[in-house]
Amino acid sequence: MSTRRFPRRLAGAVVAAGALFALVTACGSDDPVPLRVSSDGTPAMRVAAQIYGGALARTGVPIDVLDSAAGDRRLLDAAAQGDVDLFPAFTGDLLTSLTPNPEARSSEDVENAVNRALPQGVTIGDPAGVSDRRQLVVAQALVDAHQLTDLSQCAALPPGLPLVTTGVLTAEERQSFDVCRFGAIEDRRTPSEVADRVRDGRALGTLTGLEAATALTGRDDVTALRSQDAGPMAQDLVPVYRAGQIGKSQMKALSRVAGELTTADLAELAARVEAGAAPGAVANEWISTHGV
Repeated sequence: MSTRRFPRRLAGAVVAAGALFALVTACGSDDPVPLRVSSDGTPAMRVAAQIYGGALARTGVPIDVLDSAAGDRRLLDAAAQGDVDLFPAFTGDLLTSLTPNPEARSSEDVENAVNRALPQGVTIGDPAGVSDRRQLVVAQALVDAHQLTDLSQCAALPPGLPLVTTGVLTAEERQSFDVCRFGAIEDRRTPSEVADRVRDGRALGTLTGLEAATALTGRDDVTALRSQDAGPMAQDLVPVYRAGQIGKSQMKALSRVAGELTTADLAELAARVEAGAAPGAVANEWISTHGV
């Protein structure tokens, strides 16, 4: 927070009674107001906020990364009201918070729908190479046996296999995986539990992009199938910001982040934060390494 200085100018005025009055006027500070960057408080978004904030700071503008957590809808309202200048979000989550029952699925369609629905004066920047879209996880043996390349071919698998998943699937996600003709759903499992349960080919699984980037690293017995446009809604990382607060140099800085940050990067950084590392330190190390 900038410190405001209030220089005083004393003016005298003589009135009929001969009394002297002091008039005080306040002058605003010349210090620029920091750009306020916030997030939803999850490890991944705390790191992303610090990365965007660090990249913007390199353009010479002061940055204040707020240590607060709020959902996308509240962050959007805060941006529209001028209380937050920038926050990271996934496009699918944004669209769901902005539009009831959205139909867009592909990255391009979701991004366009978000742009149409955003509050006036709020916009999104270039999407990074970070996707948190939910994916189907299958034993590599099943993929090889049925020559699968993407989710649309899932009907070739034996019907009735249990579907093991982290969290609870949304209705849209369940519908997207219906092509697999799965059986009972086993939810609220950890990413490693999903991978272990799937590896013998007697179950299917789902993981988000960030979960898969962590849980499947170093494994050759389990793989994630690509989701085409008919799959679950795209979830691409974007900066959401107040258009009037971001100049040309800042837009270039955000675009540099978009060109460098990957799903594997953010998953690894978020895991370090979840283990106790400071988000700012983790983000600064990434920024220095990638020259953003």
